[in-house]
Amino acid sequence: MHKVLIVDDEPMIREGLQTLVDWGKYGFAVVGAASNGREAVEKHAALGPDLILIDIRMPGMDGLQAIEEIRKTDAVCHFLILSGYAEFDYAKQAIAHNVDGYILKPIDEDELESYVERISTRLQKQSEQQLNAEQSTMLLREEMLQQLAAGKLDPNLSSTQELKTLLGAPAKYYQLLLIELYSREHSLTMNATLKKKLAEIVEQKQLGFVFSAEPYVGVLLKDFLLQNGSREQMKQWIEECCGARVRFAAAASDSVRDPGELQNWTPAVRGLLKQRFMLQGQQIHLASLFLHGKQSEQPIQSEAPSIDSLAQKLYYMLDIGSKDGVDKALQEASEHICAYDISEQFVKSSWAQLLTIVLNKATASNPGVSVQEDLSMVTALYLAHHYDEMIDQLRKRLSDLAAKIGKSDSLSVMKQMTDFIERHYSENIKLETLADLFNYNSGYLGKMFKNYTGEHFNTYLDQVRIQHAIELLQEGLKVHQVSERVGYANVDYFHSKFKKYKGVSPSSFKSVSGKPASE
Repeated sequence: MHKVLIVDDEPMIREGLQTLVDWGKYGFAVVGAASNGREAVEKHAALGPDLILIDIRMPGMDGLQAIEEIRKTDAVCHFLILSGYAEFDYAKQAIAHNVDGYILKPIDEDELESYVERISTRLQKQSEQQLNAEQSTMLLREEMLQQLAAGKLDPNLSSTQELKTLLGAPAKYYQLLLIELYSREHSLTMNATLKKKLAEIVEQKQLGFVFSAEPYVGVLLKDFLLQNGSREQMKQWIEECCGARVRFAAAASDSVRDPGELQNWTPAVRGLLKQRFMLQGQQIHLASLFLHGKQSEQPIQSEAPSIDSLAQKLYYMLDIGSKDGVDKALQEASEHICAYDISEQFVKSSWAQLLTIVLNKATASNPGVSVQEDLSMVTALYLAHHYDEMIDQLRKRLSDLAAKIGKSDSLSVMKQMTDFIERHYSENIKLETLADLFNYNSGYLGKMFKNYTGEHFNTYLDQVRIQHAIELLQEGLKVHQVSERVGYANVDYFHSKFKKYKGVSPSSFKSVSGKPASE
């Protein structure tokens, strides 16, 4: 509704004018009244009326003086002069102040309504023109900001006044912020909802503009540097706009003096968000031109990580129930995988492969323990939005699994070692392997083992293998099969070891009695 202010020193006229015309019919509402020119000037400043009906002769400041004073600050307000005097001087001054009409008292209702209708039509056209102009400016600004965020802004445009005009009042500093949203619900309206809600905050506070920058939501900030408290404040606004089910990761440029310079930052900001999986969620990260350049120059590590080897170490730690060892093995695997490739697809597939090996080994060596539910770890890692969250989840789940299948922590290290050998004799285990598992120096651990068992580590391992080989031979397996089963890849080497410890060949034990055939 357009606002009307009535100014007359006669109370009856002030009251009568409020009902003489059906103001609402023409889109007006009477918002106030004044009894003299000075009060009219004050009410105009406070209420901002679109139309003022004003008498000329009033005590103190008259109507023409009031119009002259108001025109100093408002060139668009409409005036209808009410006067009991048809004097040419008054009319001439009224024309000079660009008034819309000069109505003689007593006021003719039809004449007044005719003026009001014409002014209403003019105001409506002005509103439409202003709205169209604002919409055009908004559309041009949106298009320009989208090009800026995509790194496709016309370089000639960025140095012109047109760009700064579209951005409104000039600022000392400009900053580009891009926000990526994600949710397991994959809502198609996430970006639109954030844009609308965040724009209400940012634009109301005159901090800049929010725009679409698919697949992101963009924010051009003016004199609101994302540092310390202000970055935390922006983070809170984004979280409030997103709600509990939608998560985000955001990247921002450094601040610049000229908005056109932000285009230089677009690759770095977008590049940072492309690594969103490796970033911490619910945070605003600051891009770096230097680091972006370095990342593009750095070659990928040529040697792919040995997933089997990393899985074996992790499984050993699970098997002995060492939570610290699980943490250490996870850290080592993480370093090797990420040093080769930090793309989300490669990282997740590598971890899925590693976990599958570990869980299959755990199931095979612990038939009495069901770990089927732990296979959900593989599914869960594919659902993780960020690497740190994925690793934290794996650490917790694997620590729980270590407690479930690991052997008692109360056993001595030597007893754990002999039990470990008994369970893994068929594998390529070495003293160095166990030293790493139990966090000992290999030389010192070897001496402890010799004192505990009376045998050197390799001799003890050979004897355990030979004893299991005898059991397998008695079950009817062939010598070459037994050799492989107990950890000797070369059957001739197995023959020599067997004869060293038993004095006869392996085939001598292939009898029902379980004793050498010679006996």
